[in-house]
Amino acid sequence: MRVVWSALAKEYYIFIIEQLFEKWNINIVELFEKETIELIDSVENHNHFCPKSKITNLHKCVINQHISLIYRVENETIEIITFVFNQSKHLY
Repeated sequence: MRVVWSALAKEYYIFIIEQLFEKWNINIVELFEKETIELIDSVENHNHFCPKSKITNLHKCVINQHISLIYRVENETIEIITFVFNQSKHLY
C-alpha cells in the first residue's frame, strides 16, 4: 500500500516536532519520530491495524500517551489525515 500525508498532517507533524524540541530535547523528538515511523509501517502492513475512530472510514492510532494519528484507507492508499493531542477535544 502507498502512504500519503495530507497537508494538515504535515503541518501538525512539524508543529508537534517544534513543540517537543522547545519543551524537551532532541532525544524526545527522535523518540516521537521513531514511534511515528514504526506505527505507520505497521499500518502499511496491516491497513486496519488501529481501531475505527468516531468518524466513519477513519482510524485512530495512539502513538504515545499524548498524541494520536488519524488515517483512512482508500483503495490502495493509506492517507495520514492528521495528528491530535489525546487530552484535547477533537472530532476523532
